[in-house]
Amino acid sequence: MEALDWDSDQYKLFSTTNIENRVNADKLFFRFLIEVEKSKVDPRKVFTIKEIMMFIPRKNSGINNYTTYGFSFMSMLSTQKNRDYFIFDNPVIRDEFTSQCQNRLRDNYYWRQHYLGERVRVNPRYLKV
Repeated sequence: MEALDWDSDQYKLFSTTNIENRVNADKLFFRFLIEVEKSKVDPRKVFTIKEIMMFIPRKNSGINNYTTYGFSFMSMLSTQKNRDYFIFDNPVIRDEFTSQCQNRLRDNYYWRQHYLGERVRVNPRYLKV
């Protein structure tokens, strides 16, 4: 797995300057942006959560632990720790993810069990285009 270069100017479609945290959820978002750019997909398109998962599957995510990946993925989609990476067609779902993340008895794969078809867009503040 390639190391993440948070300050690189090689990325043409997105900016990392607004990514405040550097933990697993943020690394997943960063890896997602890299994969979108590599694949030449329009980063302004509407993605389903399943499509996002396909860009950063656990085996390629840099996160080996199954449970940690599930939680980190859900945290990436939530507003936990002031994250705002995605704009949801239905913002109530993002709030559900945030509540799940804050619950110590959470289901780390709640997102996969209930919302793979949910539609989201990358927040434009992370895009250069």
